Amino acid sequence: MNNDPQEIEKYFGHIASLIGEKSRAIMLWNLLDGRAYTATELAIAADLSFQSASNHLSQLVNARLLITQKQGRHKYFRFANDRVAQAIENIAGLMPVSSFSKPADHSNLPGIKYARTCYDHLAGRIGVQLTHSLLQHKLLIAYSDRYEVSTAGNKWFESLDIDIAATQKQNRKFAYPCLDWSERNHHLGGALGAALLRSMIQKDWIRNVEHSREIVITGKGKMEMSKRLKINF
Repeated sequence: MNNDPQEIEKYFGHIASLIGEKSRAIMLWNLLDGRAYTATELAIAADLSFQSASNHLSQLVNARLLITQKQGRHKYFRFANDRVAQAIENIAGLMPVSSFSKPADHSNLPGIKYARTCYDHLAGRIGVQLTHSLLQHKLLIAYSDRYEVSTAGNKWFESLDIDIAATQKQNRKFAYPCLDWSERNHHLGGALGAALLRSMIQKDWIRNVEHSREIVITGKGKMEMSKRLKINF
């Protein structure tokens, strides 16, 4: 694509129409758990025939929104990069607040609103609380479009076996505020958010719910987050 304004507008309209079509939007939403899925699995999620789903997926691959990976006889689809996932999650942030009004008793929040994955980082009430606590304890420093790690934060993340220098060298945004569609506040996105999620899973602070974006906080996780960040459950 060249820098001709008309060509740029045309391409933008094409991308917007691809994402905006209902069936494709549902498939993209389901890919936000960070896993790769077959065309059959995504067809079931979007209530489509295999042939129709394959056609939609081909268009998303051609637009470089998705990539494919082969494993044995199966072909899997996933986001081409974290920028695509961020765009889909941000679109969810445009949904009316009234659609996700919070109940008075926050302990009764539905699972996916309480704790879930947003592509490869932690989201939901817990993700927002965790990010707020990191900022409050000055482990992260907030700027308009990014987070930076303080000296104290470097030591804190190292205590979780997260190498900040290596994480910064990844070919993606290091740390940014990702708007949470259910909380209407920001959680930690980017390479640092992904590293933190992996560390929490490895240390059994949290566990994935099978075939879902939902995350379960373990007893160990509650104890560690309370001790390290004063997060109350």
